[in-house]
Amino acid sequence: MKPDISSIPNLPGVYLMKDGSDNIIYIGKAKSLKKRVSQYFQSGKNHSSKTRAMVRKIEDIDYIVTDSEVEALILEANLVKKNRPHYNIDLKDDKRYPYVKVTINKKFPRIFITRKRLMDGALYFGPYTNVKPVRRTLDMISQVFRIKRCNRKVDGKRTRPCLNYHIDRCYAPCNGSISEEEYRRNVMEAVKFFKGDTSSILNSLQQKMQEHAKAQEFEAAAAVRDQIEALKSLSEQQTATAGNNDSDLIATAADEDNIFVQIFYIRDGNMVGKADFSLSWGDAAGDIPRIVAEFIKQYYQDAPVPPEILVQYPIPEKELITKWLSEKASRSVHVQVPARGDKKKLLDMAARNAVMTMEQSHIKRSDRENALQALVQLRDELSLSTLPVHIEGFDISNISGTDAVGSLVVFNNGMPAKNKYRHFNIKTVKGIDDFAMMAEVVKRRYKKQKNEDNKLPDLILIDGGPGQVGAAMGSLRELGLDIPLVGLAKRFEHIIVPKEREDEVVILPHTSDALRMLMQVRDESHRFAVSSHRRRRTARLSHSELDSIPGIGSSRKKALLNHFGSIEKIRRASVEELAEVEGISKGLAEKIADHFKSKRD
Repeated sequence: MKPDISSIPNLPGVYLMKDGSDNIIYIGKAKSLKKRVSQYFQSGKNHSSKTRAMVRKIEDIDYIVTDSEVEALILEANLVKKNRPHYNIDLKDDKRYPYVKVTINKKFPRIFITRKRLMDGALYFGPYTNVKPVRRTLDMISQVFRIKRCNRKVDGKRTRPCLNYHIDRCYAPCNGSISEEEYRRNVMEAVKFFKGDTSSILNSLQQKMQEHAKAQEFEAAAAVRDQIEALKSLSEQQTATAGNNDSDLIATAADEDNIFVQIFYIRDGNMVGKADFSLSWGDAAGDIPRIVAEFIKQYYQDAPVPPEILVQYPIPEKELITKWLSEKASRSVHVQVPARGDKKKLLDMAARNAVMTMEQSHIKRSDRENALQALVQLRDELSLSTLPVHIEGFDISNISGTDAVGSLVVFNNGMPAKNKYRHFNIKTVKGIDDFAMMAEVVKRRYKKQKNEDNKLPDLILIDGGPGQVGAAMGSLRELGLDIPLVGLAKRFEHIIVPKEREDEVVILPHTSDALRMLMQVRDESHRFAVSSHRRRRTARLSHSELDSIPGIGSSRKKALLNHFGSIEKIRRASVEELAEVEGISKGLAEKIADHFKSKRD
């Protein structure tokens, strides 16, 4: 049944189409709401199959009137981003760009990176296309201006300052170490930098780098050089939109399911970066120019707008989109199709990259399909009741029982989920006892999962033989858990399935997808265990090496590490080099050198 559209006005605005459950299924904008909405219910011969399917679901239509078509375009993009209706083109890799936020409206402002720009009285700088130089610059600003970056409240009550204060990266207003007036002066100096006044701080850093170089402190000079490069990179991003030779090149490749978009960023005539996106076809199947127009509207809601945007084909509503972009950028913006020259060559290169991105997507899809096939085979070979889409693997790593670490890796749908990896420092086992260590790790993992009512895995894989498998099973029985568990021993690659009386050994051919899946989980748990063990061992050695030297306290240790950068470089330093560090006398330098010499001997 056609919804009543008689009351829809002949004015610009945004329309929201809803299904029988009052869900928004499509959002569009129009110069004339009445004319545009009416078109959906005219003869469907010119509509795509998706549009016809959408129209059949429409039960109600809401609308918002705007003052102009440009306002309608902006509102449409915001509403699509918020609601993500099923039939709108979906920018799957939509991401907010980083800003630097200065909470200037607070008594003691802090400075940090955010991806949300709010109307909250704070100062925002950006957005930036590359977050790495932003992070490096904030680290440098912490050293130079010592502005608070944590979210600790400063309410007049003195609190113990955090590590940033002790490494000279914060004045610790929380501790009353600086007045509000003096602190705010430092904040305003940092604000001047983000507003484009970089000359004073760059000159200061250049001078500092030269001083280090003259003193043959080359590592310190290199560190300052990196700070200068980060500052310049950030400064270039800030001023990028002002150049006449700046443009974004947008090219595409498509298959039957998605369209892949490649953007090349051209700044000062040079290519400085690129980005990949994929979009669903929505209701625009086969209409690449329309897809690109929709992409531009979504993408430049948050991204910096250059003076020129180059595309492969003429796009619909070009004048309207250009007008909106120009208003957003507060200067003239052009959307063009280059016919020849260097920009056409670059656009062609972007198109080739889009094709490669599409091909990589197909490979990943194939990998996912192969992983699913392996999981099905694994279920059948091990007679599991469910498909093992969630596998957890365990291993133990230690040297003669010291610095023992247990690893947990997680595979979802046959692919590693590295954000869910965990390591466990062994707490209850002394000496060499891999079985007891495995029992501890498995018990700690699933005791917590059980107490927090978290989802348990479909399969547990233990890196080891019958001993490790038996220890892990003992922990599960102690917790009252019944989770399928197997072991995979190295060398013969035999699968050990624990049974009540005697373990069953399952032997699969080396070409088996199921075996390869288990080997991948086992090898990953081993790799993660070894790397976690090495980190723990290095941390222990680094801690004890300096702390065992008489006369080396926390401040001198910090000075040595700041100067040389690592324990290894301190170990190789001469007495003269050690004595150059602030707070290290020649006598103490000799003690340090003798300590490391005795270790070598």
